[in-house]
Amino acid sequence: MKNNINTLVVCSAEELNKIKSEISKFSTEVTIKYYTNNYKEALVIINDINSKLDAIIVDGNIPGENILSLLTGYDNKYLLSRTIVIDNIKLDCYNLSSTEYQLYNVIPKNFKINDLILSLREIKNKNEKYNFQKISIYDKVAEILKKLGIAPDKNGFHYLRKAIYECYLEPSLLTSITKEIYPMLAKSFSKKESCIERSIRSAIETGWDRGNYEYSNELFSNCVDYYKTKPTNGEFIAIIVDKIMMEQGRTSY
Repeated sequence: MKNNINTLVVCSAEELNKIKSEISKFSTEVTIKYYTNNYKEALVIINDINSKLDAIIVDGNIPGENILSLLTGYDNKYLLSRTIVIDNIKLDCYNLSSTEYQLYNVIPKNFKINDLILSLREIKNKNEKYNFQKISIYDKVAEILKKLGIAPDKNGFHYLRKAIYECYLEPSLLTSITKEIYPMLAKSFSKKESCIERSIRSAIETGWDRGNYEYSNELFSNCVDYYKTKPTNGEFIAIIVDKIMMEQGRTSY
């Protein structure tokens, strides 16, 4: 099927059965096309141009295996942006500075299957739609959101990332958050617009309360009084879009 997400899963047989069982309860689009329980075989599959993988799921703690030997062995570094590592460490610990592209995500061992499926859908969409330059911006947005205390295990993180990304591509959307961005996200994620709006609002509030104060204040101090109010969804999206554009010598108007 066209919408199938062809996936390689690298983990123990026990974990594979768990993942397959959980995915089957919530999605018919994820196809586990390849499976292996060791990194050497995984690299063979990953580096085979005929594998045609949409996504790669890797257990970062297979006994006797070295995860970095796998991640640094990709012939096509772009495939790192299709890779999700299941591990209880922070994404920063997988900062592969010698590569052009970073990992898509690192999710905890006690991940919710819906969060994994959501990430797989995003990777599939990204593979079909975005070129290399766009992917680097997409990942830049994720980096900023994490610095602001918004974790990838929240639906609002994924909605915000796509909203910011789309507004970066087409700045005119910044004046149509309610009329165009929410409907676009609702269609992409198969959610109601009201759910999208609430999840984004919740993610912003959570990040505001627990995030990096200095970084938040640096970004929003000219528009929002940090101690008295929080940015609206539209303000939040616009300020991050403007930050990225300014770093590139562009303007949003």
